[in-house]
Amino acid sequence: MPAPSLMSALASRLLQSAQRCSLRPRSFHLAAVRNEAVVISGRKLAQQIKQEVRQEVEEWVASGNKQPHLSVILVGENPASHSYVLNKTRAAADVEHIDERKICNAVSPDKDVDGFHVINVGRMCLDQYSMLPATPWGVWEIIKRTGIPTLGKNVVVAGRSKNVGMPIAMLLHTDGAHERPGGDATVTISHRYTPKEQLKKHTILADIVISAAGVRQKAGYITPVPGGVGPMTVAMLMKNTIIAAKKVLRLEEREVLKLKELGVASN
Repeated sequence: MPAPSLMSALASRLLQSAQRCSLRPRSFHLAAVRNEAVVISGRKLAQQIKQEVRQEVEEWVASGNKQPHLSVILVGENPASHSYVLNKTRAAADVEHIDERKICNAVSPDKDVDGFHVINVGRMCLDQYSMLPATPWGVWEIIKRTGIPTLGKNVVVAGRSKNVGMPIAMLLHTDGAHERPGGDATVTISHRYTPKEQLKKHTILADIVISAAGVRQKAGYITPVPGGVGPMTVAMLMKNTIIAAKKVLRLEEREVLKLKELGVASN
């Protein structure tokens, strides 16, 4: 079976974004006001999800299927640290004019475990089942598994990146009754050009703030750095891998069945 692919040089950027990302529902919307925020352990939730994936893989293999395999495609060299990867990728992009969008779209959408392919992005925006980017999906899982309500809530997402901010906003504001259920929240996206006074007004009204900086004394729940969204990103990537493996095998089985039917018809 073809191996699911990972744009690891691009994913390193995503992981760095995840390590900076935090989730902050405001305390005055909770039943009891706390002096300090409840720290949500992304590591514990990630372990739970990885155990679910492990069990799913074991059942998959026990049923006679091939072990899912995650391949890595590196753009440029393969340095040890993520920061070094990022610096190399930026330098290569400046010198070699690497088109990240072309690289992402060169991967089959069915094997796109990062959720970066334009087809997967489009399906996500249309509330359809798709490969979801690991960091936004990790944030979404933290919210759901922690029991934080989103229906009708005001959410501020600080950042509009195509791999983190935008997908998080899409997951939170879309219809919960659609094919790919959303959070039914009212979402405001802020970015570098959002005036500080406007950002302040939005965050005062917000029930949930997803940002790169947390104020622990003013939050109801908060994800730590490290040990928050970062481990969840890796866990959701593993979940995407088993989803991709199953999808590819089903497509192969359909092709084999189609060929058999054509063979029977020709005879």
